[in-house]
Amino acid sequence: MAKPFAKGDHFAVHWAQSVNLPTSGIREILDLALQMPDVIRLETGEPNFPPAPCVIDAYCQAARDGYNRYTASQGILPLREALAEKIWRVNHVARTPDEILVTPGGSPALFVAFMGILQPGDDLLVPNPGWPDYLGGVQALHLNAHPYPLRAPDFWPDLDTLTQCVTPKTRAIVLNFPGNPAGSLPDANHLKALVAFAEQHDLWIISDEVYDQIVYEGSALSPATLAPDRTISIYSFSKTYAMTGWRLGYLAAPKSATESLGRIAMGLWSSVSEPLQYAGLAALRYDQAGIVERLARYRARRDHCLDILHSRHIPVTTPQGAFYLLVDIARLGQDSRSFALDLLQNEHIAVAPGQAFGSQTASYVRVSLASSEADLDAGVSRLADLIASSDP
Repeated sequence: MAKPFAKGDHFAVHWAQSVNLPTSGIREILDLALQMPDVIRLETGEPNFPPAPCVIDAYCQAARDGYNRYTASQGILPLREALAEKIWRVNHVARTPDEILVTPGGSPALFVAFMGILQPGDDLLVPNPGWPDYLGGVQALHLNAHPYPLRAPDFWPDLDTLTQCVTPKTRAIVLNFPGNPAGSLPDANHLKALVAFAEQHDLWIISDEVYDQIVYEGSALSPATLAPDRTISIYSFSKTYAMTGWRLGYLAAPKSATESLGRIAMGLWSSVSEPLQYAGLAALRYDQAGIVERLARYRARRDHCLDILHSRHIPVTTPQGAFYLLVDIARLGQDSRSFALDLLQNEHIAVAPGQAFGSQTASYVRVSLASSEADLDAGVSRLADLIASSDP
């Protein structure tokens, strides 16, 4: 008989400790900011726009019309048909509805991809800097993460360094363009070289494309245009449609992969909320003008914040996509976590510490352009003045 838990004991606590799951440096700042009054919130990628009215109306109407039941684990066919059309129109990849899996957010899509193509003990290449939850998902599944550096100013993978990171147990590489936190986009030649690298080492490509429609210069190129049979592309409604709390995402992959991943999904979440899927369908059909309007607002915010920082001669990245700035604080001689905590405590400004994303951005802080124009103007101006005041 299994030994009962002691009072206050909990399996999840011991399980999380046993796999040494990392604590998010972004979440640390967010949790503290939520406890303080009058904080200028620039730390999270949470669009300050509401979902489009058509999305809300579609959800409510679907629920009223009786669409409140289990669906196919892969997702309702009308939504998958619309997603296939979107992937062709935006990402220039031909995928059929059978090659698409609807998921409860982008994070579960990533998790299922990890589960489907990797076994405990396998190695996975992840970007540094990169979204912190890559490491959480990898470690939770007892996989080995091998961060590969993305170096300033372009924050592109270096092929020579990538080759050095490959081991006999490496099975896949995570690519993220436009990238979080740097907003980087590779050109066509660089993407072709990355795909050739994956083919040379027989790696799956897990392509995180959740910012695929938030692009200021150039276009978000998908590796699936070059290697559809070895690419699993991850997408989300959260950023593009300002639906972070709705938890709706999807992945696209070869049919053999989606069939296998669909069986995993069946055991994890059975099916995604039916009225939610109809809300996603409405977003795809009726909110294209909203995408254009929100992108223009993000671009204007980016350019205004860059003007503020450049006027104080403060180094900062110029993102080609996504909605983040990396502000260089190296001159302060303080690690980014300590700086972010001090900034929150003393100035009531919340930013994400760069070291939360990896060693390559340890001397940066990330500012989210998803915040309001007023908060960005006030927060970035005060941040710039504080950094500039450190000069002798």
